[in-house]
Amino acid sequence: MALVTFAGALVGVSLLGAGWSRLSAGFHERRDSSIQRFRKRVRSNWLYAAILFVGVVWWTNADRALLAAVGLPTDWPWSILGWALVGVGAAVVATVSYMGAFPVARRVRGVDIGAGTVAAKMFRYHLVIAALVFCVVTVIEVEFRVLETSGLLTLFAFVAAAYVFSAPLVGVSQTTAVPDDATRERLDRLCDRAGLSVARIRLLDGGGHRSDHLVRGPLGRKTLFLTDSLLDRYDDETVSALLAVDAGRVARYVFELRLFTVGVVAGLVFVGVAWPPFGFALSFLVSAGIGVILFVTGEYASKRLIYRGDEAAAERLGRAAVADALDATADEVDTGRAGSRLSFEPSLASRIERLRDGSEAGEV
Repeated sequence: MALVTFAGALVGVSLLGAGWSRLSAGFHERRDSSIQRFRKRVRSNWLYAAILFVGVVWWTNADRALLAAVGLPTDWPWSILGWALVGVGAAVVATVSYMGAFPVARRVRGVDIGAGTVAAKMFRYHLVIAALVFCVVTVIEVEFRVLETSGLLTLFAFVAAAYVFSAPLVGVSQTTAVPDDATRERLDRLCDRAGLSVARIRLLDGGGHRSDHLVRGPLGRKTLFLTDSLLDRYDDETVSALLAVDAGRVARYVFELRLFTVGVVAGLVFVGVAWPPFGFALSFLVSAGIGVILFVTGEYASKRLIYRGDEAAAERLGRAAVADALDATADEVDTGRAGSRLSFEPSLASRIERLRDGSEAGEV
């Protein structure tokens, strides 16, 4: 019965997520939505499906029942095996949910890629996310039981690890390649022109349509990641302008600010729960309120720094060049929730508008 419950949740939620993703993708295709909006909708669908699966399994205790069915204990630390099963199942559900929208996505993006290839890439990506969540939950539980603390040490340890190992995490979750000599020479030249200094350069599989570019890693060991399709589709002027934008962010520690903000806010919530000086409810509200203020402050600072990074890129290569480069890749770059009130990223439209307005003002 335990196996039937777990398998039923896996299959049922997977089919539900795939069906909903297919309907949602078809709706946005008929409305002729932008590729950016289409991608955000597809991504949110698989995330909701994975969360629903985890909720169903934990509500029915299907993971514990499955351990008991095979003769294993269900108490600590054997319960970790059940958590691992839930993580793998969530990755499967998320992948199947995403594949429901794949036929529509292939038409919208106009790319010829096999379903098996996409499924393998997405399962790898989702499995890495599930593994990270599993590690955080497991280590926090160990800290609760062994050190009898609030999990605050684990939280800060993982924030530090996310910073130090941010570049390897990108390499694990996505397919990367070392550029050949000709490509490396071109990128070295463009990085020098853009003022971007990195220790390594790795190419991502863009699938013929993605134009993503980002810099990750600790200070002194930064790695530039960019898709091969970005290099194939755009000229040196456009690529160098995008790299100049990355250089502006690196110089202003935008990535470090985001990690610091998230870590401090989460730490405040942990402190309010673990050591409530005013009673649990009031202490939680106070710490959460301070956390919200710090989060909004960090979000505002991040957007200001990004604008300043754009200005620095414009000073180096010209406002028109940077604005044109951002505009050219607007439908292909994954900006997530950029521009929303809960995002550290300003909208791409506002960035382009500021650059163009400044250019016009300079000409006048």
